[in-house]
Amino acid sequence: MINVSSIAKGVAVGMTAGIVTYALTNATNSEKRRFKSNTMKAVRSVGSMMDILGGMFM
Repeated sequence: MINVSSIAKGVAVGMTAGIVTYALTNATNSEKRRFKSNTMKAVRSVGSMMDILGGMFM
């Protein structure tokens, strides 16, 4: 059986990585540092949200 929570996490992380990559290619050096620190915060938040949602459906 496919674990929907794992798939959703993967999609969210992939989308976040793609958006950040695009933003970094068009950013100044100071913006790049800020993006990198905010990226990890966003990934953790999405992971926590998906864990909570997954727990609700189990």
